Formats: sequence, C-alpha cells, structure tokens
Amino acid sequence: MSLTTTLGQTTALILGLPFDLARANYARAVRLGFLENSLLKSARFERELSEIERLSLGLWARRV
Repeated sequence: MSLTTTLGQTTALILGLPFDLARANYARAVRLGFLENSLLKSARFERELSEIERLSLGLWARRV
C-alpha cells in the first residue's frame, strides 16, 4: 500500500469521525429512551446522515 493511499484513508477516517460520533450518540439516545426505538426512524437517520456526509466531504466521504 502506497503512502498516498494510506494518507487518503487516514484523512477519510478523521473527517468521518464527527459522523461516527453522531451515529454513536443516536444509538445511545435510543438505548437511554430519549428517542423511540424504531427501525424505520433509525434507517432514515442513517440515510440522511450518510447523505450529509457525502455532500460535505465529497471525494473524502467513505463508501460502504
């Protein structure tokens, strides 16, 4: 693996950290009962957050 590839992957992980924290906070809020435990709402949250990640990070956004 080249240095450029490694640097790009590291940058993408660092830039994606706020989105990972949002996912973790959403899950914690559901577990604590602050948000309704709903598969539909969870899927909608993930879809919208992924879209925001792609729009804000562009080429640096992670792909699943």
